[in-house]
Amino acid sequence: MDRVDTRGALLDHATRLVRTRGYSAFSYADLAAAVGIRKASVHHHFATKEELGVRLVARYTERFQARLADIDQHATGPVDALERYAALYREGLSDGEACLCGVIAAEIAAVPPAVAAGVADFFRVNRTWLTTLIETGAHSGVLHPQRTPADHAATLLATLEGAIFVARAYDDVAAFDQIATTAIATLTA
Repeated sequence: MDRVDTRGALLDHATRLVRTRGYSAFSYADLAAAVGIRKASVHHHFATKEELGVRLVARYTERFQARLADIDQHATGPVDALERYAALYREGLSDGEACLCGVIAAEIAAVPPAVAAGVADFFRVNRTWLTTLIETGAHSGVLHPQRTPADHAATLLATLEGAIFVARAYDDVAAFDQIATTAIATLTA
């Protein structure tokens, strides 16, 4: 495996481990075993777990932003965009995965400051995108926010993140669907 492939494989496996176990609950030994390399080789690609965490969060945020751009391009309207957005958070639930940044946020006091800053950026990107979507939907008359678009954006983001953990606790993806559907309905009523 060449350097680029190994680095990508390490990031892929680390992403899955964080999304299923948490940032603090995996080690370089776990990564080495998953990729089939020596633990020292993991350190060759990512000298510290902080460096790995920063790259994980940055990559996750970049990929999420690309998905948001895809929603902007393909959604048929604000409600469809909100449903597609909720679907992003639903992905991985059947495999026991949660939002990478939500999982890290749950243990924010135990992660390095640079990783925490990346997580904050992820949430900022999401709140900004949702605020714009809700503003657009309100101007078109499709959405009917009872508070400011920024307030609804923050609430919807927190609701979807929380819905992931409720669904995982119940081991029931339908719990996520019910919460997401209800949260979106509050904007269309």
